[in-house]
Amino acid sequence: METTLDSGMCRCCASEGLFKDVNTTYHWMGEDEVYADMLHFCFDITLASAEGQNNGGICEVCITQLRNAANFKKQVQHTEEQFKKRLAEVNSYKPEVIKLEMSVEDGAESDNNISEDYQSGPEFEVPIKEESPEPKPKKRAAKATTSKAKKVKTDSGETSTKRTDGDPPKRRKRRKKSTESATPERIEHRVNLTAILQHSNASPFRDKTMRGFSCLYCAKYFQHIDELRSHTAQQSEKDKINSMIDYKLSYNPIKVDITNLSCIVCNTQMKDLNDLKEHLVNVHNKTIYKNIKDIILPFRLENGQNFTCVICSVVHISFKNLYHHMSSHYRNYCCKKCGAGFITIAALRKHGKTHYQGNFPCDFCDKMYTSLTKKRNHEKGVHTGGWLRNKCPHCPEIFVSYYDRSEHLVKVHNEAPIVYPCNACNRTYKKKFELNRHIKHHHLQQKNYLCDKCNAKFFSKRGLIDHMLRHTGAELCSCDICGRSFSRARTLREHMRTHDERSYECSVCNMGFFIKRHMLGHYLATHTNERKFKCDVCGKAYATQNSKRKHMKKNHGISKNNAIVSNVPK
Repeated sequence: METTLDSGMCRCCASEGLFKDVNTTYHWMGEDEVYADMLHFCFDITLASAEGQNNGGICEVCITQLRNAANFKKQVQHTEEQFKKRLAEVNSYKPEVIKLEMSVEDGAESDNNISEDYQSGPEFEVPIKEESPEPKPKKRAAKATTSKAKKVKTDSGETSTKRTDGDPPKRRKRRKKSTESATPERIEHRVNLTAILQHSNASPFRDKTMRGFSCLYCAKYFQHIDELRSHTAQQSEKDKINSMIDYKLSYNPIKVDITNLSCIVCNTQMKDLNDLKEHLVNVHNKTIYKNIKDIILPFRLENGQNFTCVICSVVHISFKNLYHHMSSHYRNYCCKKCGAGFITIAALRKHGKTHYQGNFPCDFCDKMYTSLTKKRNHEKGVHTGGWLRNKCPHCPEIFVSYYDRSEHLVKVHNEAPIVYPCNACNRTYKKKFELNRHIKHHHLQQKNYLCDKCNAKFFSKRGLIDHMLRHTGAELCSCDICGRSFSRARTLREHMRTHDERSYECSVCNMGFFIKRHMLGHYLATHTNERKFKCDVCGKAYATQNSKRKHMKKNHGISKNNAIVSNVPK
């Protein structure tokens, strides 16, 4: 049974709060977890403990990072096994040596005489057949053409319809074709896909939308995943794989549901698609091409609402987010400008258009955009019908954003508010993008923006831009009331609030503050025992980042600017 400690310290990050016991068995996503065993498995670390005392626990953020580390180690071990198998297959291939024997005719000299006279006599000259070059095909006689030509005046003043030799017909310039095909290895992809779908219970689908799951074979929509599984299991549907013309199999990624995956030939349960491929080749002698870029994406949808990655076990809030996440595992084609990975070359080409920079005016209004993608998104959302998704289904009201529409449905039509819960912790959000940002920041720790001067990492591009001002310098914005200067206009705006009323009040002691984060810092430091920010020198913990910086500057002589400069590579 899952239990949590009343109070204690996280044994991985030293934060204070309510945490799970590291030695207790917990159930997550159908598997048992013991966090102490996972630490030993990943890092060979054994946590010390004392009987009769509070030995601390582990927080949710560290649990997520520990799961990712364990799954990554398993992934590397599995990949190493596959690599060893591939090496074994290459080493087991031995080319056969073919011996050529010469028959000695009667009256011919012995082998010894042959070796002696090899260089001196022309007895063993081999006649070489000379092939005459093939005659080139004659050019086909030009046929009479019916195309209109310019009329040329003759000496007598009459017009002639004959084309003159001095004015050859103009030819259109052909556009150079791309060196890379948009559907590479399409035959091999079709062979692999046919073998998997014909000999397993995997359910292929094209997409998952509000209408449900669309069948790969016939594009019909099914609201529930079980209906799709029953439909795609029919042999009459599977036979359509070789006659499909409306869906390019190697142009689009193939999505398959592998819940309870098994071979239908021998009813053997399979762990994943890789096990199924090995089974079909080794047991049933089926043809599977292994040395091609894989575009078959596995999903374990279970009841249709499970959006967990089958490779790294990261949980997503929607199928769309999970599908985009799969590009991080199937980096078949990478963008040379930004390094983003994509499953198919068609997706890479579509992404390449986002890098086109310039001035792109809207075809319907006077707005100007810096990229073609932004312009098209604007036209689709404002002018060409995309706004219909933000229309109220009960009244004629139309809203700018989906969030405004949801607020309208709650306040005016008394519908239940939409809440997006986080599966890793107990927090909830009103907006989907806020939940996505929370997961990336707190659970996945995805800092994708890197400073090229001090190697500091940031969650957003805005954070990196604000940080770069410390290296490059910027025009100072000064306060008109007190004269204080700031490097960013946003900081100046926050400062200007300090000259107004204290609009933020503590809910415990009613103390007023000018800025919201100052009130939150006061609440954490005064009314809670939470200390997340530790000093890099002495390890003392503080409730806010600002308190930690003040401590480091006062007691250790380290300011924020000094810490940044010390990290700059020489």
